Amino acid sequence: MTDAADLPELTDLDAPIPAPLQIGYDEFGMRFMNLVLHRDRVMESINRVLGDEFQLGPIGAGPGRKVAKVTANGTFGKAYGEALADVVGYEVNLPVDVAFHLDLGVDMLRFNAEVVLPLRLTMELVEPLTILWHIAPPDPDDVVMTVASDSRRAAVLQKLTGLDGELRRFIVRFVDRELEKPHVRKAMRIDLVTLIDNAWEHIAEQFMPNSPDDRS
Repeated sequence: MTDAADLPELTDLDAPIPAPLQIGYDEFGMRFMNLVLHRDRVMESINRVLGDEFQLGPIGAGPGRKVAKVTANGTFGKAYGEALADVVGYEVNLPVDVAFHLDLGVDMLRFNAEVVLPLRLTMELVEPLTILWHIAPPDPDDVVMTVASDSRRAAVLQKLTGLDGELRRFIVRFVDRELEKPHVRKAMRIDLVTLIDNAWEHIAEQFMPNSPDDRS
């Protein structure tokens, strides 16, 4: 009779390997979208596409857009946001520092504004195997804007004319224009087949043998 002390000691290497848990294709696709296009990568992509600074105008403002001309110089901050609960996507907040110049013909007024643009970014899969980003610009009423004027005359005009609303509409028109630029449209379409084909050699190095030693 074999004594228990004579039996070989079991190690972790001898333990049975658990079978992998299977997931469905729908679950795989959802996890793929959320893991590959996670929040930090999406926010970084938005920052890279938009750049650092912008100039816009002159654009007509006031009734009939004939009362004044507005130009703007702005600097984008770093986008931040959270995942949407109902769909694959993110609620993005884009901070912008803007200097508005209002040309009244007889006078030039300047307004500095701290702006937060709320953008809704969603993603979908389309044929053949492509990720499309959709970015919905905000309604002017949803734009958070704090405006400061550089003179008492400008401050009075700001209160009397409801200039804040006009500046909100102005910045939303700018966002609409930016989203239609060719480089932005290109960045919003990710062809996965082409990406994988171009990167396959590097991907294969991660799990395939690369030398005789790897086969021993």
